[in-house]
Amino acid sequence: MKKIILGISSSISAYKACDLTRLFVRDGYSVFPLLTENAAQLVSPLALEVLSGNSVYAETFPSERREMVHIELKKDADLFLVAPATANIIGKMANGIADDLLSTTYLSVKCPVLLAPAMNPDMWSHPAVQANIEKLKERGVNFIDPASGLVACGDEGTGRLADINDIFNAAKKLV
Repeated sequence: MKKIILGISSSISAYKACDLTRLFVRDGYSVFPLLTENAAQLVSPLALEVLSGNSVYAETFPSERREMVHIELKKDADLFLVAPATANIIGKMANGIADDLLSTTYLSVKCPVLLAPAMNPDMWSHPAVQANIEKLKERGVNFIDPASGLVACGDEGTGRLADINDIFNAAKKLV
């Protein structure tokens, strides 16, 4: 069974990770959800645990575990997928900042990485975000571009999380 680490950062579209998890599990993948602290405010860790059948990871050093979670998670991983990937997590990844479980895990994986960005259109088009994306692409990180349309704040433009089926199909091509 293929192992996917599903990183979820704090975009309002974080709830779509539940549908993505369901697609992977239905297709025979083993999904290990990994949430940033803020993402856990937007999507239920319990829902992800039920849908994935696996523990949900959010703390770098949980009190009930002795091992380093980011090292445990990366073992036998076939894909590290971050959906949604915010400007914040993209910036951390591009610059080697490891101050939470998601960014720390990224620095430890050896498997393919796929990011599905989701953010306000003005954030998406900001030169700093675009520079971080280019830096990651140069390092071999794969991207599925965001969609255009109305975003949660009411602005319109490119920045919406790509369609879940498109993310699912892009991920399957990498594992």
